[in-house]
Amino acid sequence: MVSKQNIVAVILILLGVGLTQFKPGDAFTVGLGVGTIAMASAWIVVLIIRDLKKK
Repeated sequence: MVSKQNIVAVILILLGVGLTQFKPGDAFTVGLGVGTIAMASAWIVVLIIRDLKKK
């Protein structure tokens, strides 16, 4: 079963990808998108490590 945390992290990654594609000339939205992708990816890594430690 997929947890809600994983769903939220994937949605954040998709939003980040969307921000990097929206007005690619605007440095703020590109930076915001890359930051969102990085934070969500780090979140997923933390969740995976936590799940592996439980087993």
